[in-house]
Amino acid sequence: MSTDAFDHGLQALLAAPTRAHTILTCVAAALRDEDPFVPLTLDVLNEVLHRTALALTAGLPDVVADKAIERAAAALPTIHPGETPDAYAIRATDAAKGI
Repeated sequence: MSTDAFDHGLQALLAAPTRAHTILTCVAAALRDEDPFVPLTLDVLNEVLHRTALALTAGLPDVVADKAIERAAAALPTIHPGETPDAYAIRATDAAKGI
């Protein structure tokens, strides 16, 4: 492999979002499909996170999947009282930028 090919491959790898980032971004997208007039609950958030994480980590080694899910869950912001899924999705997207 040439040095240029290696450099390009490394650049692509470093520019790619982390799995945790992808999980949070997909959680935010899924939350936008929820009823915008019903406040978000922890149960709904956990269900969306669980469903999304399983879909995105299917086929990965358990240790890789578990670490990505842990990082994504740890980065999720706290739900504000009365917060709608849309509003929370904006904050989850912002949180994804940091991981």
